[in-house]
Amino acid sequence: MKKRLFFYTTYIIFLGLLSFFVASVYITYTNNLNIAKNMIMEITQICAEFYNENTDISSFVKVGNDTRITVISSEGTVLADSRPLDINAAENRLDRPEIRAAASGSPETYSRYSETLGVDLLYYALKVNVGDSYVFIRASIPVTKIEIFLNRSLPPFIFLISLFALLCFIFIRATVNRIVEQFGSIERILRSLSGGEYKPEPIPESYEEINKITREIDDISFILQSSFDALRDEKTKLHYILNNISDGLFVVNGDKDIELINTAALGIFNVTPDITEKNLNYLVYDKMLTDAVEECVTLLKSTLFELTLNGRIYLVTVKRLPDTELTMVVLSDVTENRENAKRREEFFANASHELKTPLTAIKGFNELTEINNRDENLGKYIESISRETERMLTLIGDMLKISELENTKDIKPVPVSLSKVANETRDILSTVINEKSIIFEVTGDAVVEAEQHHIYELVKNIAENAVRYNNQGGKVLIAIEENRKAVCLTVSDDGIGISPEEQTRIFERFYRVEKSRSLRNGGTGLGLSIVKHICALYGWKLSLKSKLGLGTEVTVLFSDN
Repeated sequence: MKKRLFFYTTYIIFLGLLSFFVASVYITYTNNLNIAKNMIMEITQICAEFYNENTDISSFVKVGNDTRITVISSEGTVLADSRPLDINAAENRLDRPEIRAAASGSPETYSRYSETLGVDLLYYALKVNVGDSYVFIRASIPVTKIEIFLNRSLPPFIFLISLFALLCFIFIRATVNRIVEQFGSIERILRSLSGGEYKPEPIPESYEEINKITREIDDISFILQSSFDALRDEKTKLHYILNNISDGLFVVNGDKDIELINTAALGIFNVTPDITEKNLNYLVYDKMLTDAVEECVTLLKSTLFELTLNGRIYLVTVKRLPDTELTMVVLSDVTENRENAKRREEFFANASHELKTPLTAIKGFNELTEINNRDENLGKYIESISRETERMLTLIGDMLKISELENTKDIKPVPVSLSKVANETRDILSTVINEKSIIFEVTGDAVVEAEQHHIYELVKNIAENAVRYNNQGGKVLIAIEENRKAVCLTVSDDGIGISPEEQTRIFERFYRVEKSRSLRNGGTGLGLSIVKHICALYGWKLSLKSKLGLGTEVTVLFSDN
């Protein structure tokens, strides 16, 4: 910058001085030429005024200086000349421009080369009447006289221009150094800032405009450095968090090159940190994972699935980061959870089977006791044992159903009429319906593909909850609708309803909205959990809407699995 600024400034000053010099020479030459023209016109005018028919021509033309006087007849012949000249051999002068101008009454000065004298002369002529005729009085001076004056003026003028140029050179150099010195300080500040560490330094005072700019740059640099420090701290925190979480995480760009990977992911895939900026294929060859990433990169499709790697089970989340071209993949190790869930399911099933046998025996012995009982005081105890045993067997039956659903891999679906199942459910619940004077309606019909007992359990458990948790004189409606896309079953009631905070837990095992009322109604708390497992088995969509005190609506959307 310094050299360029100095060069351009010097170049502009040089052109200015050169232009000034040329203009000055031209103006000086033009002024001197005009002075010479005025002088030659005055001499010619004086000579013309003094010339008459009695004038001695030979004496008239002798002026005694550099001025040349020539008397020319009306025919163009030279009558007399102040310079030695063979008048008889002289050419006719009527074709000379100054003579023609004088003859036309518009005299003008002309400069041309004189072949007679071999120099450039400045000519001017006037027409002078003499008696009945006329002559031309012409005066001329050498142009070299003007050039000599100009040459004498040039050396001091060149000296002054050179001196001025030298002073300008020194001033420009000092000014450029002063400006560049300030920008040098700015450059050092910005260089330290780009290196990640702001080092303030005093900036020398210069021109007001530059001082204002440099102060603003210094302020901006301070703000940027503060932002860099904050970003560095956030980056350090993020790096620490990412590398200390148990979940594996990596991020790929639009070309499926790895932009970021944490320590857990390095361990999962058994790779080194230099995997960064390499393609996803260098990290994993699993088709399910690579296809999921491909769909997310190209179609923005987020996915959630389980993946087994090196004997471990991972819950994989593939998601596009908002407003970027980056795709994030998170691998959560759920091996222990799955194993614990499996052990719980096994315990659940085994305990249910083990409990069912002695409860069946207790029920049988209690029935024999009831038949052979002769003591009226024992009747209420026998009835209580029978009721609790029945409730326990129902609970165990529901537990076994859930266990069976969790372990079901193959299903054998058959066409099942939802209306038929709903009406059968109404018949089964008729006792409770009549006791509570509930209006129970079934509208519409559709056929779905499923195992019949699964449909029966699904409809019965939803309808049973709608009846049990309804008010006296309430209403339960089972609406069945079918369109080209799917079949929809909706069970609605105007009962006690469910509060918003409890709606998220209503499908959990053993969860009850009102435990005291559930115990009175004989519920096990597993009905909706069974419904949820059946829907999950077939891939049906289960949803619930409810308002406390206004009722509940449970919807099952049947679709092809």
